[in-house]
Amino acid sequence: MVGWTDGGETMVIGRLIGIVVLALWVMPAAAGEPALDLLDAPVAYTAHFSVASDQGVYQGSVWHAPGRERRDFDTIGGGQALLLLRGDDAAYLIKPSGRWYVGVGLHAAAALAGGLDAMVVERKALKDETVGGLRATRYKVSAAGGRFEGDAWFTKDGIMVKAVGTLQGAGRVETQLSDLVVGRVDESRLAVPPGYFGIDLKSVPPDRLVQAVGSLAPMLEGRH
Repeated sequence: MVGWTDGGETMVIGRLIGIVVLALWVMPAAAGEPALDLLDAPVAYTAHFSVASDQGVYQGSVWHAPGRERRDFDTIGGGQALLLLRGDDAAYLIKPSGRWYVGVGLHAAAALAGGLDAMVVERKALKDETVGGLRATRYKVSAAGGRFEGDAWFTKDGIMVKAVGTLQGAGRVETQLSDLVVGRVDESRLAVPPGYFGIDLKSVPPDRLVQAVGSLAPMLEGRH
């Protein structure tokens, strides 16, 4: 597991990005299409989410608009948030309790998360089913090189409401949305909160990203 430790508590960044971004944003597509071009549901929505893997279980809330997404969740290191801004090629790990954040390049985070930046996917529609009271189409999904193999369920709006499969480097992964509400979201959720102290690591290459974040965590936590 890739992460950093502060005060005996592990706060996951690389593995969390891998699980959340890959398991929640790998969408079914025609053969050979880049996954990064297919990450966004074309509609705005809010929901609760859960992700279960060999690395643990994460639960929280999601706010999504095309090109932007925020996920708040609890870890053993406390509440955290992951903000993804595709148009800015940026991902932010936010610690609300400490009022700080670390910004990294989205493509660097994707590379760290198993090569999402170069991933292509294929799909095969299986049948229509009901997931959590929502009508969805079930697909057989596979990513090039066996990075993900499993099934995913999508609504007619293109929202993935469930996925079950095997993710390379993370083992079996299952994720699902609940309490889904399609419609305009609170724009303040889709930006770095004002007044937070931040460190910009967008120029740091993927192979140095985890070390850089790990070295900064004690300083950020010790500001208060």
